[in-house]
Amino acid sequence: MIARRALLGFILSLLLPGSLYAAVGSNCEWHTQKEPELCSYEPNTIGYTQDSDDTWFMDFKLSVRYQLFPVWSTRGLNYVHTGLGDDSAFYFAFTGRFGQYIGTRDSSPVVGKRFNPKLFYRYWTDEDHRAYVDFSLAHESNGQSITNEAEYQAARASAQKPEFADDQLSRGWDYVELMWKSVPVSHGTTTVSTYVMLKYFMRHGPLQGRAENYNAWENNPEGKTRDRVNGVAGMIKYQQSWQWLAFTDVKIAMLYETGYRDPFRYNTYRLELGTKVLQLPLTLWGQTGYNSDLAQYYKKVNSYGIQMEIGSF
Repeated sequence: MIARRALLGFILSLLLPGSLYAAVGSNCEWHTQKEPELCSYEPNTIGYTQDSDDTWFMDFKLSVRYQLFPVWSTRGLNYVHTGLGDDSAFYFAFTGRFGQYIGTRDSSPVVGKRFNPKLFYRYWTDEDHRAYVDFSLAHESNGQSITNEAEYQAARASAQKPEFADDQLSRGWDYVELMWKSVPVSHGTTTVSTYVMLKYFMRHGPLQGRAENYNAWENNPEGKTRDRVNGVAGMIKYQQSWQWLAFTDVKIAMLYETGYRDPFRYNTYRLELGTKVLQLPLTLWGQTGYNSDLAQYYKKVNSYGIQMEIGSF
């Protein structure tokens, strides 16, 4: 209970003036003597989600990044090649996703769904630093503990419902990633951005050790390794500034994802439609495919929900 309240308090603090999230709107690239700031990485969100194999849950994601050694990396890279240090930076990022089951499970538990620390090097490909290429080494897991059949059967026997034990299956991977963002195309108040993301999951990584994929003793006919459903992705994001009554700004994002083993066989499609209502950034979204939950990443699930997207709308 104390941990849950502390976590919820941290999320709420992101909404308050003078909080950690106040740094998001500032310049997050430092190549001078000024101290780096903690900034957003992926969109920070709070909302409600419904997966077709689960009940509604409060869904929140926290994602931050911090520039590493800005002065020394800038000087060193500029020494290697003039301007290289001014157009690149090293970062540490962390993304966490959690689901709280309010009223549908005993004690309304908070279930860890994703823990994703990452080290990456970013090189900006345009003068305005709007387009870039990222090279990353990362770890991703769901923070759970069941790793063998005996533990799994014991958890099923003691759970409120046997299927709740599936959330405790341990998953984890180390991976390398290449991500490219194009120069945004702007026409008046309209901006279109394109992203391409490529991952390679290591069988045995420096942080994870042996990768934790689906286990045969789970006895699920949909079971498969992560690289069959994830590793190749593309996204197009459309944004427009406008105002009508209490509504301002529009965001439309479309994402496609597949695996690099058996590419285009196991596909995921996601659509997001967002606007600001009385300055509150709300997004309706729907998804069909895989990776809705790392514990059962291999299952094809239909998902939808509503969320507030803080600071990056």
